[in-house]
Amino acid sequence: MSEARGSAGSTAATALVPGQAAELRLEAHPRGASAARSLVARVLSPTAPASVVETAALLTSELTTNAVLHARGEVVVRVELESDLVRVEVTDRSSATPSVRVPRLDSPGGRGLVLVEALSSRWGTRMVRGGKGVWFELPLDPA
Repeated sequence: MSEARGSAGSTAATALVPGQAAELRLEAHPRGASAARSLVARVLSPTAPASVVETAALLTSELTTNAVLHARGEVVVRVELESDLVRVEVTDRSSATPSVRVPRLDSPGGRGLVLVEALSSRWGTRMVRGGKGVWFELPLDPA
């Protein structure tokens, strides 16, 4: 799989074709979610259907926000395009496994994983050296 790497604010990543991936490394900062959304839109828009790009950007933003809020240090966003799906993984330096919880109606947050579970075809967590990765997949044909 070929790969494009970037850093926050980088424009190095271009449109992906099946079999390619793009990666963005961010410091844990509130602007990280915006940079992650931009990466997803930039690398998927020319290839994936608009509804898939929008959903991938939303879910990436949610996972990146969680990583920024709950972990320390670098956050890595990786977008992979296959012939039939998009896979996004957000890796951080926390070993705490996230769980879906139902937030109170008046709670300002806590809905990120609820959205990931509802809108993705599959999602999960994997332990990596020095932390964890939370990933989701979306079919390119959202039928």
